[in-house]
Amino acid sequence: MKKYLIIILSVYSLITGLTCLIGNQANAKSNSNYQIIASKHVNTYKTLNSFNNNSILHVKNQYKNKNVYVWNKKHTKVLYNLKDFPDSYFSALSKQTYLNGGHKSLYYAAYIVTPKGNSSRYGRIWQGYLTKGYNRHYQKLNYLSTVGFTNDQDYLNYIQKSPSQVVARAVLKLFPNCKLSLRLSNLGQFNSDVDSTNKPFEEYFTNRINLQKVAAYLGPTRSKLTSSQRITKIKQTLVSEGYTTSKRHAMSHYVIGIYDPNPNMAWEEFVWSINLAKPLQISQPTVTH
Repeated sequence: MKKYLIIILSVYSLITGLTCLIGNQANAKSNSNYQIIASKHVNTYKTLNSFNNNSILHVKNQYKNKNVYVWNKKHTKVLYNLKDFPDSYFSALSKQTYLNGGHKSLYYAAYIVTPKGNSSRYGRIWQGYLTKGYNRHYQKLNYLSTVGFTNDQDYLNYIQKSPSQVVARAVLKLFPNCKLSLRLSNLGQFNSDVDSTNKPFEEYFTNRINLQKVAAYLGPTRSKLTSSQRITKIKQTLVSEGYTTSKRHAMSHYVIGIYDPNPNMAWEEFVWSINLAKPLQISQPTVTH
């Protein structure tokens, strides 16, 4: 009798376990009543001034260890769980309004971008899980565009931590009294031509100094110099351009903008750049480095 009781209890436990599993899976599913009733484009590469925008996002801290699902367009199938992509960020194309049972909810249609730059995964993510900017794990992220940083301090944290920014860190130390400017860095990443007009720089800055000969050593050169060798070249070029140690240390009234992009993309979409300028107005707090 005891043997049969054990068998009955085992079968009951198995059925109960399967029921719970099915129930948990059902929580990650949706019915087909979800309908998109509005869609707004959020990718903000509209002007050279675009930064701190709505298209670069990451999971809020309170959700980073929880199940956060990425859905298909009809909201009937879970495609990914963001818990499986802890160091990634998201590049959104649009913000969409879903209607379900009279209730409206906002979702981002976005690509998951991994630390290695893979962006093949795409889906819909509820906006409540996300916040502006890159994933803050900058020690695992490289060659980020300035358009996704939220302020000067955020950009400085990236330069200080990212493995790709070794030379950029050295440049900031050569101008110890110049504050880092995200806006100037952003403008410089799109425009390094020393012969071009200063627009739109002149809307925010004056006395712009374009150190393009110096910036040429931010990225790999044809002679395949190491990071240490490029830093040496930068110091030598600064001196030859008249920016001695004493002069650089005296430029506390200038801010500095710097951009060190992916060498595989440089000169195609973005450019290596170092700019100094006097700010006409500062719309956000700046920080020293």
